[in-house]
Amino acid sequence: MAYERNPLLGELPHILAFILLLVVLLVVLTRFGWVHCSQVPGNWCEIYCDQILRSHSRVILLSGDEGLGDPRALENEIRRVRPYTYLEPFDAEYLTAGMLENADLVILERMRTVSFTQALAIRDYVQKGGAMIWIGDAATDYYVDDYELAKARAMDDEAVYAAEAGGYNISDANYYEHALLNASGQRGFYFLSGVLASDFTAVNSTDGGAGLKIVNRNHLIAKGLSPEFGILASEYAVVAPTAQSANIIAMVTADGKDYPGIIETRYGGKVIFVAFPLEQANSTTLLMNILDYLVAC
Repeated sequence: MAYERNPLLGELPHILAFILLLVVLLVVLTRFGWVHCSQVPGNWCEIYCDQILRSHSRVILLSGDEGLGDPRALENEIRRVRPYTYLEPFDAEYLTAGMLENADLVILERMRTVSFTQALAIRDYVQKGGAMIWIGDAATDYYVDDYELAKARAMDDEAVYAAEAGGYNISDANYYEHALLNASGQRGFYFLSGVLASDFTAVNSTDGGAGLKIVNRNHLIAKGLSPEFGILASEYAVVAPTAQSANIIAMVTADGKDYPGIIETRYGGKVIFVAFPLEQANSTTLLMNILDYLVAC
């Protein structure tokens, strides 16, 4: 009796080659952001992040004592939907430029008050290509810290010394200190308005319930979302875009009016502004879409 070779054995090299090419294609598509790992069926995110990329996105969640949002609730939600992401919560008082250097994504929530030094750290991080989720009234109230005040006073001393050495008088011996203290009275995004291409107006509240209306259906953040749905937020920030670079993705609908609810800007890196606490979006899909859009793992 003649031995009949299984035809599948002859095709096995071709099948293995096809599988290998498919994996390479998935790696390339994921690596360059054309496809996010969560869009591939199965546990591709774990395979890609753990076995292929061998790294995880470092996400810093910064929060303070005042402002919109519940950072702990947001932290728990992110850990639930993105267990493969390396999430680090920090108190805003520890914010420095060095802290943000190796971050893949920075989230600002319940962080209304910032010093000028911290605001500069935020601006420089985004300017260098960093990604950010900016929530509600974050960085809209400025204060002067001890370092900034000491630096201003040192500059005043230098100016007075130079005037005395040059034989002339200066009109305000505390010019830099006064300028710094006057600037601390600013309310709104101040010089960070360029990062968001928007100006801060106020925080509104509603008793009648709020909703979210998608106005840019082609954006990846809108993928899989209903055109309009209710959100759990009773408070939201009101902002006014100041440039065409402010790409409005969705509007908050409340009390018969519409307000910019989700805005994307490019200030070096990608910035997504969300007018309401993201953990109150009433949509896991929206949270996943924003994270997928900004970081791979």
